[in-house]
Amino acid sequence: MNDAGGLDVGGKKVKVELKGEDNKTDAATSGQLYEKLITQDKVDFLLGGYNTTIVTQEVKIANRYKIPYVNGGGASQSIYQGGNEWAFGTLAPITNLAQTELEFIKTMQDANKLPKPLTIAIVYENTSHGKEFSQGVKDGEKATPDRFKVVFNEPFDLNGKDFSALLGRVKDANADAFMADAHLSDYITMQRQYTQAGLYHKFITYGARGPDKSAKDQLGAATDYITSAVWFDQQQPGDAVKKWVDNWKQTGDSPEWYAAAGWEAVRILYSAIEKTGTFDKQKVRDTLANTTWDKSIFPGGTIKFGKDGQATNAYVMTQNLPGGKTILIWPKEEATGDPVMPTPKS
Repeated sequence: MNDAGGLDVGGKKVKVELKGEDNKTDAATSGQLYEKLITQDKVDFLLGGYNTTIVTQEVKIANRYKIPYVNGGGASQSIYQGGNEWAFGTLAPITNLAQTELEFIKTMQDANKLPKPLTIAIVYENTSHGKEFSQGVKDGEKATPDRFKVVFNEPFDLNGKDFSALLGRVKDANADAFMADAHLSDYITMQRQYTQAGLYHKFITYGARGPDKSAKDQLGAATDYITSAVWFDQQQPGDAVKKWVDNWKQTGDSPEWYAAAGWEAVRILYSAIEKTGTFDKQKVRDTLANTTWDKSIFPGGTIKFGKDGQATNAYVMTQNLPGGKTILIWPKEEATGDPVMPTPKS
């Protein structure tokens, strides 16, 4: 933005100064740093971090000081509840993630590739993020009991080191599908132990985790055939996606959804300031709330924030294949390959 002369605000070019702080992955620290940025550094606007508990704290600070805040790392609906007015999140709700996966499963049932009803074992991180994933699956079971039957549903603590007991109970449940909600580190640990224990399911997912490069690097073939539902995938069609992916690859980093969500958060905040034509916080906040943001790299090509401040976008689904390959499998019209269902037995 600065290389292009800065933001165009009311006909004047204004350079952006980006201030960043390390919150040490701690919610209380993050809240303190945001207060410092506001009261001492006198920032005009806020960009948010990652992780449900951290983003929840940041949203509280934004609302307390009435400063527009946009994040690309908080998908739990709980973050935006309780009268939120000043915070906006580019990630659609986790319940929608679970429901997207169930819609995909229905197509596999109709193709006689997965059984009906599908018995499901759910494990989820013991946070609002995980609880909302579990609830999304249970809502699907309630709505279509002929399609889904939950036979196991248990939480686990974050940053686990030994999931063997939990996975033992999953094995005893004898479910057709294993549906987990986990952050990256727990996904890597759990899937390593899942493989070592010789577990098998006809459908396996870790929610939004699956195609992550770091997981593939550490787990290798143990990530094969895992499905995921994500907010962005580089294989999506459209010129905006291709342009962003080509741009991002110059960094040498993998163009994953984490980066895409951060990019969209910044792009929308900058666009809101320019569209408003002023740094007036209330007016910028109103622009964020009332505008449909086009030219998005997210599914559908636009982002619209709901009344609670959270985006309402759809998800796309991927599946890992042998050799480190990942294909887009949902929605069907955007698929880059045919899903492999049920999971092949090794």
